[in-house]
Amino acid sequence: MSGTQRYRIIGGPGSPYSFKMRAVLRYRRIAHDWVVPPKFRDPEGELAKAGKGIIPVMQLPDGRYWADSTPMILALEQMHPGSRSVLPDDPADRFLALLLEDIADEWLVFAMFDFRWAKQIDQEFCARRQMAGWFGAMPADEFDKIVAFFRDRQVGMLARAGDLGTNRPLWYEGYRRVLEAIELQVQHSRFFFGGRPSIGDFGLYGQLSQLAVDPTPSEIMRRDAVRTYQWQHDLDDASGIEGEWRDPQAPPGAGLAALLELAGDTYLPFLVANAAAIAAGTKLYGLKLRGRSYPNPTRAYKRRCLLWLKAALASVEGEPRARLEKTLKHYGCWEPLQFSPGEEQMVPPLVPL
Repeated sequence: MSGTQRYRIIGGPGSPYSFKMRAVLRYRRIAHDWVVPPKFRDPEGELAKAGKGIIPVMQLPDGRYWADSTPMILALEQMHPGSRSVLPDDPADRFLALLLEDIADEWLVFAMFDFRWAKQIDQEFCARRQMAGWFGAMPADEFDKIVAFFRDRQVGMLARAGDLGTNRPLWYEGYRRVLEAIELQVQHSRFFFGGRPSIGDFGLYGQLSQLAVDPTPSEIMRRDAVRTYQWQHDLDDASGIEGEWRDPQAPPGAGLAALLELAGDTYLPFLVANAAAIAAGTKLYGLKLRGRSYPNPTRAYKRRCLLWLKAALASVEGEPRARLEKTLKHYGCWEPLQFSPGEEQMVPPLVPL
C-alpha cells in the first residue's frame, strides 16, 4: 500500500454491508479498489490474516485493516471532511439519518437473511450465486460440495434468530413497510433528506441490494415497489449524483415519517427489550409488541447500537435538539432514546474494529 492513497474494500457477493461500504466510497469519490478474495475461508488468505471475523474489511492506505461498516463510514467523515458528506449538515437530520441506518443494519437485515435461507428456491440460488462470486472457476463436482456446505451452514444459522414461525411475519412486515416508505419518499424527494443521499439511505441500500436479487424478496419488490427497485440500483454508484440537503425546518416527508413510525412502534421497543434482557442476565426474552410476544435471543451488538443512538441524540444541542425532540416524541421515539442512570458511562467507543 506504500505510495498510494487508495483504500481497499475486501468484501463479497451477498454481503449487504460490503455493498453499503462500497456505495459510500463511490458516492464520496474516495479512491478505492473493490476486492473479492478467492477462497474467502482460506486460513492463509488475506481475510483470515486481517483477523476481523466479519466483512467488509477495509485496508487503509497506511496498511491498517478496519471492520464494522458504520464506524468506518463515520471515521472516513473525519479523515475526508467536506467531501460529499453522507451526514446532513443539520444536527437533527443527522441524527435521524443515523437512526434510519440503524433500522436498516439491525432490523431490515432480519428479513434479508430469513428470505435468503427460508425457502428451497432461495437457498439454492443464493448459495450457488455467492459461492460462484467467491470462488470463481472450478470443476462442477468441487463447486457443488462447497455450495452444499455453505447452504447447510447458513440455514443452520437461521435457527439462531429466535422463534421463526412467530418472528417471521414481523420481519416480513418490516420489509413491506420499508418498501412502502421509499415508494412514498420518491414522490417528492429522491432521498430521505433531500436531493443527496445520507448514511441512512446507504444503510437501506445495503440490505435492499440483496433483497432485490434474491428470488422471493426480489419478486415482491419488482411487483410492489418498482421505483424502490430502481432507487437501490441508483445508489449502487451515486458518484454522479449532485443535490442539496432538505430544509431542516420542514416537517419530515411521508417516507421519512413512515420509517420513524417503524422506529417508534417496532424497532426501538426491540432494542430496549433486548438491552433490558441483557441487563437482567437473560439469554431469551419475549419481545412484547402490540399485544403479542415474539421470542428472541439477546444480541450484545444491538445493545451497543442503542447506546450509540442515545449518545448521538444526547450530543444534539440548542434549537436542533428542541426540533428533534418534537419530532421524536410525535413518533414515540424520544423516551426509548434517553439515557437511564449510569448508562452514559457504558457507551462503548464508536470506532472501527
